Amino acid sequence: MTDKLSEPSLLLPFLAPVYARFHDFTYAVMRATSGGIMAFFGWEKLFNGDMPRDIELFRQLGLEPAIPLAYFTSILEFIGGIAIAIGLFTRPLAFMLFIQMVVILVMVMIPRGSGFQLSTVWFGVFMYLSVAGSGRLSLDRLIGRQF
Repeated sequence: MTDKLSEPSLLLPFLAPVYARFHDFTYAVMRATSGGIMAFFGWEKLFNGDMPRDIELFRQLGLEPAIPLAYFTSILEFIGGIAIAIGLFTRPLAFMLFIQMVVILVMVMIPRGSGFQLSTVWFGVFMYLSVAGSGRLSLDRLIGRQF
């Protein structure tokens, strides 16, 4: 018996070869753009003067020790974002960023009642990457090791 829920039929079946041909490329683009933008956020905090704001936010939220935690999360965003963009250590780094997004959503964005939309997208992207891994077009694949 086959499970009809496992593979839905395509509404436009003639597009199946297009989807198959571009799947790996589009997955790599999603991973690279998500990682790259996250690296930019980390860069802003680490090298563009945004760190004092984050340290103060950590203190206001009762997240202590605020200074090391702020630097840890910013380094995770910067280094982790770059690594995810190139497909290196994707699963563990995406999982750590997923957890960070949960904390940001629960402790900051949802209580504010606004600005949670982008964090919700990051939540979904990093959850997916932590399960799906780096994909075929990645450094993990090139070195022959998926984490």
